[in-house]
Amino acid sequence: MTDVDSRRAFRDLLGSMPAGVCVITTDGPAGRAGMTASSVCSLSLQPLLLLVCIGNGSGTLHAIRRNNRFAVNLLHEAHERTAGVFATDRPAEEKFADTDHHLVDGSPVLRHALGWLTCRVHSTVPGGDHTIVLGEVLDLSRADGQSLVWHHGRYGYHRTAHHALPETSLPLDTAHTMDRP
Repeated sequence: MTDVDSRRAFRDLLGSMPAGVCVITTDGPAGRAGMTASSVCSLSLQPLLLLVCIGNGSGTLHAIRRNNRFAVNLLHEAHERTAGVFATDRPAEEKFADTDHHLVDGSPVLRHALGWLTCRVHSTVPGGDHTIVLGEVLDLSRADGQSLVWHHGRYGYHRTAHHALPETSLPLDTAHTMDRP
């Protein structure tokens, strides 16, 4: 399998796992910035830490490093448009122009988000073509509703199951196995 084939298979496989959609925002000496992300994960309960994976060329990454603070805004299923706007390379002024927000701990928090966390940068770790930003949680808030998710390259939503699904064995497709050295 070529490197291109391996990257495509990797992306397709992990893209089959639904991921919550968030807007990462920051404001401070480096200015206001924001981006859409689905690579957000809890890391630790003591202290409260989360991680966000951000492309190395991202202006939002540069701003977060300089501002030393950021917010993670969990999007509601009705916020597909907001996710789309923040996924562009538009200037921050345009991204925030039609987005109702206020500052909490110095970072923009979207008023109608399903939930949000404000963070201080704890540390950063190189991760290939991305940087892993570890955030120490300063404050958080949660509302009721359904999360916007990214799945198979499209936005969607997740409904909580109220019953257990039967376990079944699925055949393992080995057509995209990676060559090992």
